[in-house]
Amino acid sequence: MARDKVSAKIAADARARAKEIGAEFAERCKKLEAEHEERKKAYREETRKLAQTEHGRIRREILTDARLQARKEILTARHELINKTLDTATQKFTKSKGYASLLARIIAEHGSRTRVLLSVSDCRRFAKSAWAKKANEAPIQGGVILRTPRKDLNFSIDAAFEALGEELTLQIAEILYSNEKTPPRKSTSKQEKKR
Repeated sequence: MARDKVSAKIAADARARAKEIGAEFAERCKKLEAEHEERKKAYREETRKLAQTEHGRIRREILTDARLQARKEILTARHELINKTLDTATQKFTKSKGYASLLARIIAEHGSRTRVLLSVSDCRRFAKSAWAKKANEAPIQGGVILRTPRKDLNFSIDAAFEALGEELTLQIAEILYSNEKTPPRKSTSKQEKKR
């Protein structure tokens, strides 16, 4: 019987220990579950913050690209308008009354040994003029190119626009866009900051 008591005692101790281990296991599981939930919340919050940051970055990038594209379109439209203005000025100049006499005077001043190059339209237009009878065609908008054995004298409208290029373009842009409001410039000098 003592053996049965010892066995019963061992079995009771084992059951008690098993209950303790089970309770410890359940408590440890709860603790791990709580830690897991905390980590999940922290990861979700971190993910949300990262997503917001990325969303803001992507949004800024899209807005910047859209602004740049809009500026490009505006500049392209302005450039086209300036080119149209130059083309209109060219057409008005080449159709003016004094245009033919100006070309004749330029050709006469540079001698008869020069080869005369005119635009396609000017060759047709002035074909009957004595100074333009032997003229050849050149890829220019107007004016004249005088070719000598040593050099070319370029009195074409294209050369004039190229020589005056930037200055002329700026002046045309100023005239065309003078009514637009430009943002005030920020002052950087110390005197203006005191005001």
